[in-house]
Amino acid sequence: MAALAVAGMLLSGGLWISSGASPRAAAAPPAENLTIQQWLSGREALQIELNNTLVETRQLTAPSSQATTICQKLARVSQQLLHSGRSPHPHLDTAANAGITQFTKAAQACLAGDLSLTRRQIDDGTTLRADAQDTLDQLLHGDHGGH
Repeated sequence: MAALAVAGMLLSGGLWISSGASPRAAAAPPAENLTIQQWLSGREALQIELNNTLVETRQLTAPSSQATTICQKLARVSQQLLHSGRSPHPHLDTAANAGITQFTKAAQACLAGDLSLTRRQIDDGTTLRADAQDTLDQLLHGDHGGH
């Protein structure tokens, strides 16, 4: 009987140790996922080109051949970002592409010579991108904040 009691204590102690000793490791946040890092890195040059082109476009004062070249570049970069391939994480595309549609519309207005509408579309797109930045950060760092 004593042997059964000792065996029971060892068994229950062993179960307690094994069940409490190694808590389940938390999953790494998406930002640490190599596939997501590669996807973001693949977009980086286009993001920089977009930002530079937005500044150039915003500074246009009148239609010209130089303006047309800049407007075409804005259209090209915007489309490349929109069609650069789906992200490897759900919901990342929406946050990463926020405002790009407005930049495409800005390029169309620019090519039509409507620089006032161009600037409004750029401003709208920039606002959408700024608003989406928190969501993007939360997605990448694994903090869904109830989403």
